Amino acid sequence: MTTVKTTAKTTVKTTTNNSASAGQLADRVAQLMECMRRLVDKGKQSADVVLTDWSALADLVDTASFERVGPFHDAMDWAAYTAMLTQWVNHSEGWNPVVKRVAETPGVVFAQCEEMITRGGTVFPFYSLSMYVFNEAMKITRIEVYMQQEQPAGQQA
Repeated sequence: MTTVKTTAKTTVKTTTNNSASAGQLADRVAQLMECMRRLVDKGKQSADVVLTDWSALADLVDTASFERVGPFHDAMDWAAYTAMLTQWVNHSEGWNPVVKRVAETPGVVFAQCEEMITRGGTVFPFYSLSMYVFNEAMKITRIEVYMQQEQPAGQQA
């Protein structure tokens, strides 16, 4: 089954299995991404996002057992992750995630995105695949992020 949900700036195409709860976890990932986008917009406008702003995600994330593993194998708990996000959104000129695909299996959601980051007035695209792991309470306990981006001019593989 495939469903398409569109918010003001984010379109999420969700492909799910046929179970009765199919799509519920993918919906929670879409909610997390939309909250992040709103906080990036707030940081861009006023640079006053604070750690407590991330409490809006408490219904989606198991903050006590959460771990995020980034593209450099950099692991962080909820406190470190929200501190990093706070720093990032207050210095960001923009972030626009375009969700290309979402796949949901029992307890896990995979989201492939084309993300546009704006720095110095220039938009830099990069591509990510994130894996969201959920507990029995349907809260995110782990995010693993894999990224691709264009090689800087003048560098060879």
